[in-house]
Amino acid sequence: MNREPSQEHLIDAATGWWVLMNSGQASEAERRAYQRWRGEDPRHEQLCRQLETRLGVFQVPIAQGVGGELLQRALNAPSSRRKVLQRALLGAGVALGAGALVSQRGVPLAELTADLRTTTGQRQSLTLPDGSELRLNAQSAANIDFDRQRRVLQLLDGELLLSLASDPSRPFFIHTAQARIQVGGKRLLLRERDGQGQAVALDGPLDIVRRGGERLQLPGGHEVAYDAFRFGPVRPSRSSATAWVEGLLELRDTPLSEVVEALRPYRRGVLRLDPAIAGLRVSGLFRLDNPQQILDSLARTLPIRITRHTELWVTLSAA
Repeated sequence: MNREPSQEHLIDAATGWWVLMNSGQASEAERRAYQRWRGEDPRHEQLCRQLETRLGVFQVPIAQGVGGELLQRALNAPSSRRKVLQRALLGAGVALGAGALVSQRGVPLAELTADLRTTTGQRQSLTLPDGSELRLNAQSAANIDFDRQRRVLQLLDGELLLSLASDPSRPFFIHTAQARIQVGGKRLLLRERDGQGQAVALDGPLDIVRRGGERLQLPGGHEVAYDAFRFGPVRPSRSSATAWVEGLLELRDTPLSEVVEALRPYRRGVLRLDPAIAGLRVSGLFRLDNPQQILDSLARTLPIRITRHTELWVTLSAA
């Protein structure tokens, strides 16, 4: 009988160890046991290195402020949820004995287990436990953490529009990978993808604190871009910022680079943009649910060429 553990069992063991090591709750004895397990078999060491350096899911607690407890709960969850996580890891391209790990963007583990999540091309509207109205743009994920003292919404990735329910006894905070925001008004829009964020105070102020400690009081009717290093200039908010809620992409002298970023959550595969044409300006009103039609329209009105290597790999370059 073959008693060699399967690839799925090895992945299960490695992920369990890594979650524990990143949770901040591992004892010294558990750390020694992990090192022994890692050294018992070259496959253990190889898999741990692949998961650590290539897959990236175990950097989520550090990079996005998510506690390791979330990962532990996910892996110790009922079998149906556990199987989802294992399929995600297997689908990410982990291969024992292979020379390299091949992985596309995929969905980080924290997003896969999020309380709220939308997929490619999907928008969602829902009511939060406090009565606030939340809208999620495509490819967005968030967690909810409400208690008697405060309300916290954690945006893991993507874009949201929040209409806040009044509750003077419980302040409302939004946490992201790059910032912590206290909501002072009734409506706001927030987007954060790939380390680049934008906050729009549609009605009332926002108190924004970047991870580095810099603070900004954003007045109502204004917006600001930010990243891990700095805030951009504060500008009057654009009415077009919330057009996606109605399934529209409203462009007013907008750089092509921003148009491409708006389309990415609405199509599968790779959409590449030649930096030489990233600054071309675009104006118009388009339906977000038909990104292919938008690309075709851009090709007719701008000096660009669209090359389709496959339906999942599209490149925009100068004509």
